[in-house]
Amino acid sequence: MDDPLSDGRTPLPEWLPPGGETGALVRRIDWGRTALGPVAQWPGSLKTVVALVLGAGFPAALLWGSDLVQLYNDGFRPLLGVRHPEALGRTARDSGTAAWQVHEPLCRQVMADGDAVMLSEQVIDPSSSDGARPLYVTNCYSPVRCEDGSIGGVLVTVINDTPRILARRRQEASEARYRALFESIDEGFCILEMIFDGHAEAVDYRFIEVNPAFGQHTGLVDVVGRRMRELVPEHESFWYQIYGEVALTGEPVRFQRRAAMLDRWFDVYAFRYGKPDERQVAVVFSDITDEVRTEAALLAGHVRFRRLSEGLERLSRADSSAELLDELLRAAQRLVGADGITVELDNGRFRCIGRGAMNGAVWERSHHPLIASVAEWTVRHCRTAVIVDVRDDDRVSADVLEGVSKRGLVMVPVGGAIPTGAVGAYWLEPHRSDDEEVAVLEVLASAAGTALARQLASDRLRQSEERFRVLVEETAQAVWEGDAAGALVVHSPSWSAYTGQTFEEMAGFGWLDAIHPDDRARVEREWRAAVAGRRVFDTELRLRHYLGEWRWANVRAAPLVGADGEVEKWVGMNIDITDRKEAEQRAHEAALHDSLTALPNRRLIFEYAEHLLAAAGRKHSQGAFLFIDLNRFKPVNDLYGHEAGDRLLQEVACRLKAGVRKEDIIGRLGGDEFIVLLPYLEQTQEAMNIAQYIVESVSQPFMIRDAEVSVSPSIGISLFPQHGMTVDGLIRAADLAMYQAKHCSRGAYCVYEPNLEHRDDVSTSVEGRLKQALAKNTFALHYQPVIDLRTGAVRGAEALLRFAGEDCEALGPGLFIPVAESSGLIGAIGEWVTAEACRQHIAWAAEGLEPVPIAINVSPVQFRQRRFVQRLADILRDGGMNPASLLLEITESAVMDNADDAAGILAAVRALGVKVVLDGFGTGCSSLAHLGSLPLDKLKIDRSFVEGIGQDSTSRAVVEAVIALGRTLGLEVVAEGIESGDVLAYLEAHGCDQGQGYFLGRPLPRDEFARQFLGHGSQS
Repeated sequence: MDDPLSDGRTPLPEWLPPGGETGALVRRIDWGRTALGPVAQWPGSLKTVVALVLGAGFPAALLWGSDLVQLYNDGFRPLLGVRHPEALGRTARDSGTAAWQVHEPLCRQVMADGDAVMLSEQVIDPSSSDGARPLYVTNCYSPVRCEDGSIGGVLVTVINDTPRILARRRQEASEARYRALFESIDEGFCILEMIFDGHAEAVDYRFIEVNPAFGQHTGLVDVVGRRMRELVPEHESFWYQIYGEVALTGEPVRFQRRAAMLDRWFDVYAFRYGKPDERQVAVVFSDITDEVRTEAALLAGHVRFRRLSEGLERLSRADSSAELLDELLRAAQRLVGADGITVELDNGRFRCIGRGAMNGAVWERSHHPLIASVAEWTVRHCRTAVIVDVRDDDRVSADVLEGVSKRGLVMVPVGGAIPTGAVGAYWLEPHRSDDEEVAVLEVLASAAGTALARQLASDRLRQSEERFRVLVEETAQAVWEGDAAGALVVHSPSWSAYTGQTFEEMAGFGWLDAIHPDDRARVEREWRAAVAGRRVFDTELRLRHYLGEWRWANVRAAPLVGADGEVEKWVGMNIDITDRKEAEQRAHEAALHDSLTALPNRRLIFEYAEHLLAAAGRKHSQGAFLFIDLNRFKPVNDLYGHEAGDRLLQEVACRLKAGVRKEDIIGRLGGDEFIVLLPYLEQTQEAMNIAQYIVESVSQPFMIRDAEVSVSPSIGISLFPQHGMTVDGLIRAADLAMYQAKHCSRGAYCVYEPNLEHRDDVSTSVEGRLKQALAKNTFALHYQPVIDLRTGAVRGAEALLRFAGEDCEALGPGLFIPVAESSGLIGAIGEWVTAEACRQHIAWAAEGLEPVPIAINVSPVQFRQRRFVQRLADILRDGGMNPASLLLEITESAVMDNADDAAGILAAVRALGVKVVLDGFGTGCSSLAHLGSLPLDKLKIDRSFVEGIGQDSTSRAVVEAVIALGRTLGLEVVAEGIESGDVLAYLEAHGCDQGQGYFLGRPLPRDEFARQFLGHGSQS
């Protein structure tokens, strides 16, 4: 179609309003060249609407005819953008608008239905090149009817919604940003509606809105629309008052305060929200509890540090142990602010309890059992005990809580790796101590331990000096001085008074003339070596007393070194030790004899036998060993008791003495076994004659406690040199012959024959059964309780191996242990015992019982095996047993055979955590020097001395000496073989720690032992 615009040749219609720029264009268009045709032919309805559109003060357009020819006013032009003025007079389709696809259906619908249609919030892109923004409009499509009532076109009126929609969108974006901020901020936020009473006092508030952080800070949920007093009835009135003032005055406030209901601190900013008459308050708050507590802790830390420094300074200035402990109480009270402070030292010298330490310490000799028990735990474990509530802590037993007002408790060890006591703080209510509170107490305790150790060392030095003075003045029999070369140069009146030597006789090295000839060479050699090496001289020797007798003396001398490092002189003193030496000799003699029968014991027999065989070898003489075992002794023991059994053994010893020659030696090997050494036999028949006499004599009935009892001896005879020239070999040969005699007939004797080694004799039979028992696991352990003699509590159990023969009669260890040792089975049997003890200990614990430490006996043969310690470690690891619950009992003879090697093995055993007991102490040849260097935990007094307590003073002397020795070396002492109440009372009175024996408890099978001696619950 041609461009409808003309040069203005069209006459101006009178009905057409000016219409602005668009009106001018309308006038210039040659409408005859458009689909509408000449203006003169337009229907009146079209002219009316055109005039209406051009004269309208709002955007409007007319779409006329079926082709929807466009005609619009100036207000509509911005909606067309660059499509104006070409769109004027053209059909909407030809105008090129992309929105036509939206508008056309609506226009067609209006023309078809005759109903107006609205299209809201349409986006119009002016498509201009000047960067115009899109417009937001609402279009109203209205039908325009012709004179005949038909619809000739559509009137489009436009409402510009751009300002409103942009404003709304800005509001929505602002609200979105606000909501995002509201939802995401870490601070709590809430809007409150304040509620006032009739006096304009704020009494409550209602939650209008809260953010998520609100619930995280306060723990309150589902609060919107609810009142605070409904949620937290006990809420503090302060919060209502402060928020009420903000709502009424409009003045914002910022403050920090603790919310009691939450036990939290908050930083709060509150301001009026909305209109004054709405009485709403917005609150922004953050949790500053950690900051407040940190600041308080820092302040408290500064205060504690200052008080700790002051306390440490006072501790360092203390002049005595008592003053030091008093300062310790005061410093601890100021540091922790407890209801009470307590100090307990296990040296038995200082025990105190602080009651209101500001008034000074209150010193006492004992504590309440609660304090003592927790202090004992702390010292034993070398750890601080922090107890929130003593009524709910496994470390506190119920029996110490009676009448206790204390609830919270902290107990800290005093001292280094080995604590000497404990300092504690207690509270009358449950109290959870913070780390710093505990730390400062530990620092104070550590410093106190160091200061106390220094003070006690100073006290001990003063005491030592005083003891030395008393020793020199009251004890030493002689004090003397020598020059740097060791020669006596100063007259010693005390030496002269003791030895009778004049100064001229003692001067130089003349004092050596007063020494016993047997000791002189040794003493002179040791003295010259000490002088040359500038080391302390310490020896024991015999001195000639002025009365003419030889007396023992302990001589000690030390060099005095000058400032130049050179020896100026030697100072020495002598102490008379004759009484001690005589007591040792008596103890030695007692150690060589059986305390029950007064016969030589195994050790003396072996010593004598060694000399006897050596002499026989030189003189080419012959003799015999008689090994005697009593038959039916055990039934007598079981029927009439051990005292009757002991009496029977004494009577047997008397008959044996009566049946031998003066030169013959009778000894008791242990239990019901005796041995007779027959030297200097002219004929071997003499040995058989003596054996026959012993059989006949011992087989005669005995009267024991008005009862007639009978036993018979089985005797084995070995001859020397025919059957050997070693003690072990001859005793073994006699032992084999004895078993042959027992096998043939009870009450007989038998002479050893070499073919006994190859016969299926008793030893061979026992060895075979031992192997079978190992293969089939038919050994059994019985357990004998070890009792604390002070408290009566069960402190342990000794595991005893039980082994039955073919006739199901139990074979004693005296029978099968030697066989096991000689056959090489003792190692495997010992390992079985260890593994079974571990297994049983774990089983008792699994049953809920209180397992006690278990002691096992170790054979000397097993102890000397190369991999003994490694096998022990493997068994403990595989069994899962706590090594501290296992004790190894090693005989004194096994250790002293090679004390240096034994010390190394025992140290390795103790490194595993296993405790070591020296068994049978007193029967061997222990050296005190060696004994003090051995890594031991207990000494076990041999039963022979315990059984002799009621009969002879020698046994009592040995027992008392061993108890005193154990106390000196810090070792527990155990007495075995307690068979009567009198013996028990004696041991208790003399401070023996533990004991075992038939009077206290027989060895029992595992289940019976558990039933009688193990209880349920945790072990104390």
